[in-house]
Order: sequence, then structure tokens, then C-alpha cells
Amino acid sequence: MSLFAKLIKFRKKIRENRTRVIDTIVKDHSAQICIFCGETKNLTREHVIPQWVYNRCTKSTFITTTNGNAQTYNTTTVPACKDCNSNILGSLERHLKHEFDRVNVKNEGFSLETLELIILWLESLEYKFQILDLRRNLNRVKDAEYIPYIGKLPISMFQGPIDTSPAKVFSNLRSALRVLSVKSKVQRLNSLCVLFTNNQDFHFFHSTNNYIFIELAKFNIAFFYFYKMDFESNESAISKAQDIVKNEYYGKNT
Repeated sequence: MSLFAKLIKFRKKIRENRTRVIDTIVKDHSAQICIFCGETKNLTREHVIPQWVYNRCTKSTFITTTNGNAQTYNTTTVPACKDCNSNILGSLERHLKHEFDRVNVKNEGFSLETLELIILWLESLEYKFQILDLRRNLNRVKDAEYIPYIGKLPISMFQGPIDTSPAKVFSNLRSALRVLSVKSKVQRLNSLCVLFTNNQDFHFFHSTNNYIFIELAKFNIAFFYFYKMDFESNESAISKAQDIVKNEYYGKNT
């Protein structure tokens, strides 16, 4: 089955099951179901950030900005059935890796078809991060007193500049899954920034329901994608993305 036939199947599975999937996860944040289609059999551990992105380094970590604690990419997983994980999303990633290796973005651009697939991939990361934050408790905030009651709440309830209400968190989750069932990403193209990079290391940061930056040193490519913001031109998106990246890494040797 071709990649595009698999993606048709993926979108259909999501459309048919998304209400049940989200309702189940809302009732039980740790429900052992496929987070995409709701399957309960043949479950696998889907890495939120694919292992090939960070060269399978088990020591690589990211910081949860909400509580300042580090977590390894290698252990950051969510449940997904074998079909959604290995067959469909695995095929998408293999296709994109081939394109990343084939195209030198310093000299040429990706095709429209590939750009839409990149957006789909980045949107899948956003959905997985939202699931992850719902499944993880806040626990202890770094360098702060532990409050047992707050420690039992999901990290997702503390995203953003102010605490996020459960209703908003669940609404964002429904939206994040719904967009994975949308075939055309043409209207989102200006919100995707494709950048050439000479950095030797993998870099990543993410703001829930806002944006993601991911730098693939192996391919000399970096992506910055605004999940919600629309831009009149790609140039204006790139300008804003560059400001955010500079602010994120200000004073860092990156």
C-alpha cells in the first residue's frame, strides 16, 4: 500500500473514532488505547519525538517548561496501535527522511506535496505532546516546594502564561486530533518555516498549541511551525520565527 493510501486510511480512522478516543482519554488520562484510532489491541509505544530525530541518544533530554524538570526523549512515549505507529506514521517518517536527505534546502525547496506532509508530521507531534502532558502529573516544580494537591494534576493544566482550564485543555486536544484528519494543508503553508542550518546538534523546543521548532542537524534542516497563527507571507512567519529562536537561545552557545 502506498503512503498516500495509508494516509487516506489514517484520516478515515481518525474521523470515525476521534469522538470516542478523546472522550475515553478525558475520562481516563492513562487509558491504554491507541491515541489516534482508539484500538486497544496490538498497542506499541509511540515516541513523541521519533528516535531518528535525536540519533537514538538515550541521554538526550528536554525540559518541561511548566515545572523545569528534564525528561529523556527515549522514554517519552504514548500508546498507539501497530498500524498507526509502525505502518502509517512509520511510512510517513521514512518518506520524509528520504526527502530530507535528497533535498538541499540551501539550494532548492521542497515540493508542495512534501511541505504538506511535513506539516502533517509536525501536527502529529503537537497532538502527541498534548496527550503526554495530559498523562503526566506536574509532580515537583524544580527548586520549589512540593504541593501534593497540585502535584496530582496533569501538566497540561499549567500550560501557557496562565493556568489552563480543563475545558480548554480538552478542547485543544480535540482540535489537535481533528486537524490530523484534514487532507489539505495548503492554507497552512505560510505558517511553516523551512530553514537551512549548519548546527551540529539536534535542537528542539515546543510551546503547546502555539509553535514548534525542531532542528535536524543530520540533514542541515530546521523547521519552525506555528500551529495557530496565520501569515500573509512566509517571509513574515520566518521573521517572527527567527525572533523567537534568538530569544530562546539568547546567551546560549548554539
